[in-house]
Amino acid sequence: MIDGRHEKKEEDESVCNLKSTLKTIYGTQKRAKLPMFQGILQETIPFILYSSATAEPYFTFGTTTTSQSLFRTCFFRIEDIIDSNVSLSLLRPIDIEGNCLDTIHNPYRLEKTNIKVIVSIQELSGIQCISPKLIDRQSIIVEQKC
Repeated sequence: MIDGRHEKKEEDESVCNLKSTLKTIYGTQKRAKLPMFQGILQETIPFILYSSATAEPYFTFGTTTTSQSLFRTCFFRIEDIIDSNVSLSLLRPIDIEGNCLDTIHNPYRLEKTNIKVIVSIQELSGIQCISPKLIDRQSIIVEQKC
């Protein structure tokens, strides 16, 4: 027989661990702005969140400000934690040629946006940090020879 209290405790512990990880990332990003840590700590630590309903990456949509084109992403930057919610800004995944990707696989770079979403931490089951070196990485420009 499965004890409902045992399942609830595991769920609460999972949410607590995820919230603790998000707080650590947020604190590191805030410290990166201090003069003594500039160039040492990254101002943006990108990550992927996983949905507790599907165990798949959590995707959301945004619109670019320049071309007003819709994009889908599962890459985020934490902006704030408010009670049991997390405020995130969307990171736009870009391929090596500078095109927006609609997939989780192999972005060449991640572009910061001003688009924000608020997600309940209760809806999430996991987090995967991504290399901060992908943030605003320069695209490779190949010039054609005459």
